[in-house]
Amino acid sequence: MKILGHRGYAEKFTENTLESFAKAIKYGADGIELDVYYTKDGEVVVTHDEDLKRVFNINLNVKKCNIKSIKEKADVPTLNEVFEIIPEDKVINVEIKDFENAEDIVKYVIKENRKQEIIFSSFEHEVIKELSSIYKSEKFGLLFDERHKDLTFDDIKKLFTETNIYSAHIPIDLYYIDKEKFLYLTNFLRSIEKKVVIWTVNKIEEIEFLRKLADYVITDCVETIVNYLKK
Repeated sequence: MKILGHRGYAEKFTENTLESFAKAIKYGADGIELDVYYTKDGEVVVTHDEDLKRVFNINLNVKKCNIKSIKEKADVPTLNEVFEIIPEDKVINVEIKDFENAEDIVKYVIKENRKQEIIFSSFEHEVIKELSSIYKSEKFGLLFDERHKDLTFDDIKKLFTETNIYSAHIPIDLYYIDKEKFLYLTNFLRSIEKKVVIWTVNKIEEIEFLRKLADYVITDCVETIVNYLKK
């Protein structure tokens, strides 16, 4: 099981910043999870929100600005800057928030010739399915949350047996909402050799029962989880 720092080391450092990513790696994470958007001038920037108000208290929409104006106002890294500081043997889960420009983001990553293991993911399943059919050598994952609650087991089976999707990114919340569904889904995915990514896992007791179910765990609490697994 690999541990990925959620937006870096978000428990202690400003999310989705170079400092947060570097600290996640320093304190033992196997990789990081981050969120990206495409700027007006074709750069890929790392931010969870399209607007920078929540994190930086700045009313600025990154999709409507060029990279220079963004850099002048906030400590928002480009995806390439992240590639430069993350060791080659680590994992980077690139969550595509800007699904309208999803293919441009994938092309950007391919062009940068990155060395790390990259997993693209999104809640927009149709976008990911289409990209996975075009860029067959890349890894793509489907993110799940409450908007997918009405999917049946047959729907889920179809999603993974009729595509070359690499991974399923499942919220730990599902375990508490519907334990039976959570266990069925994770065991089914493992049976067809799909990778299981669980987010956002911040409790030791959760890590313990996920040991045999999850291939990757995304956490805010990097040191807590890493130190526990080292015991």
